Amino acid sequence: MHISSQTPPVSRKKLWAGRIISALPVVFLLVDSIMKIFKPPVVVKATVELGYAETVIVSLGILLLTCTVLYVIPRTSLLGAILLTAAG
Repeated sequence: MHISSQTPPVSRKKLWAGRIISALPVVFLLVDSIMKIFKPPVVVKATVELGYAETVIVSLGILLLTCTVLYVIPRTSLLGAILLTAAG
């Protein structure tokens, strides 16, 4: 019995659909992390209302940006996904 380790070819439509579905949360996470790093008043207000101290906002932004970048890199995407899930 021989099991093939090759994956079947994926159509171009399915490939692009997968890329778009993956890109939407990545864009959201990147915008969220950058907003936390630059700390506009609306972000500070919302984060403090969630119960976080204002002093940790930039650290949260850097952590979120790091995890998102790890998720985007194919070799570290599993680690990035785990870290993003744990942080959420």
